[in-house]
Amino acid sequence: MAETAQSGALREIMGIIAEKQLSNSMVARITGKSASTVSQVLNGKYQGRPEVLGEMRAALEKFEEQSEKPPLPGLSAWLTDGEKLINGILNLTYQTNGFAAVVGPSGIGKTYTAKLFSEAHPDTAYIRCADGMCQGDVVNMLLEIVGLPTYGTKTQRMRRAIAAMRESGVKMILVDEADLLVTDGSKPAILRKISVFREIKEAGIGVAMIGLESFDNALRLVGETYVTSRLDYFRRVKDTAAEELAYFISKLGIDPETPEARHAISLAPKRGSLRLIEKFAQTANIIGLREALAVIFNATGHIKEV
Repeated sequence: MAETAQSGALREIMGIIAEKQLSNSMVARITGKSASTVSQVLNGKYQGRPEVLGEMRAALEKFEEQSEKPPLPGLSAWLTDGEKLINGILNLTYQTNGFAAVVGPSGIGKTYTAKLFSEAHPDTAYIRCADGMCQGDVVNMLLEIVGLPTYGTKTQRMRRAIAAMRESGVKMILVDEADLLVTDGSKPAILRKISVFREIKEAGIGVAMIGLESFDNALRLVGETYVTSRLDYFRRVKDTAAEELAYFISKLGIDPETPEARHAISLAPKRGSLRLIEKFAQTANIIGLREALAVIFNATGHIKEV
């Protein structure tokens, strides 16, 4: 008997799950389907939309493709001491369903490390804050993670979001650029927004908030409250060392001993550290070292003749 499209899709889904050793909760997180839908599909009992199996297969195939991509030379294979520290805090928070805050200067690899961790843990939800968000925006962002509509009161929306995250197997939420939640400087507003993540923590889902040092300042502003007293872990990560910047630029194909590279390395800590070095290397590979230095630095008067 010829294999139907549905049975073929299910066979491929089961093959990927077996190969990658995925749990049902991980499948739900990867595909964006509810835990009950995943269970029915895998048990051959799903009677809903016929397109669901194709959607799940496509999502799992994309996950499989991404997980098999070789790491970029010198990037995924190597982490700075700061990135290792960030990764350690994220792993600790993940393992203990904790509540953590990690702060540090721009360009030290916070977002890079957070995304690497999220990609390696399908049951972790990565979200990125935006400037000017109110408490309602934060709750709506959580609903978007699980694909739910944003109707109802804040309390109703929050309860639906938490219930859906638990049902779909979300183990931890990574909140990147958390400093954007505190730009208004108002203590009550800051507390309201951070309290959203405190409630998630209370529901048994880990939360790691990552941001600039201004986020640390905001936490100190609000003081010991029912929110901040729940923080399990807090770490301030220092800027990337010059030796690490030199190694990084060498892995990107630039000799760190050239005058231009040394100058870029000396200026990088105040201009974005690893992010600036990567931009410099990419530009240099196109238009040359000296011109890259001029293009990136001259506009703000931070360059001298080399």
